[in-house]
Amino acid sequence: MSTKSRIVIVAGAALILAAMATSPAQAHKAPPPPPPSPSGNINLRVEGYEITTATGSPARISIDGIGQLSSDTAGSLNGLETFTAVDPSAADEQVCTGSVTGQITAPSGGFASGNGEFTISLSYSPASGAGTFCAATTASLLCDRTLAHPYYVSDLDAGEYHCVVTNLSGSGISAASMNAHLGSVEGSNAPTN
Repeated sequence: MSTKSRIVIVAGAALILAAMATSPAQAHKAPPPPPPSPSGNINLRVEGYEITTATGSPARISIDGIGQLSSDTAGSLNGLETFTAVDPSAADEQVCTGSVTGQITAPSGGFASGNGEFTISLSYSPASGAGTFCAATTASLLCDRTLAHPYYVSDLDAGEYHCVVTNLSGSGISAASMNAHLGSVEGSNAPTN
């Protein structure tokens, strides 16, 4: 066997070994795991004002609230909310606590269509002994959602909801203008279910 033939055989064997060393690893590479599952824990933030006759005459009450809710993947909500209600004309401030229930509903249309926005209903029930401004309310929200990972597009407890309150009803409330934000809690600081 000539030297040239030996070089060709050795080079061919080296190429085959190199291909065998990389091909199986590439062929059997596992897909990346999905991101951590949503915890079902959601932070709530509400701010704006309402017009109420709770004290007898109409007053513009500033509302600033936070809450923590639990949700399932179908968007059923329940939890607690605390908000501060301030009547600047009477220098009256009340801190209201209570429970919240609600439902997130996915849009039936596509992105940027007239019905491509999420809706959320929230009902607030004040704790016993609550102040004058701490009335039971039902709110309708119109929202869009930012999703951290497309893997969870069907899980309504995942993502960030940015909302406007389109309707607020309750005893003595005649009008309102509020924004709301609901965001799923992730990471090591997330509360456990």
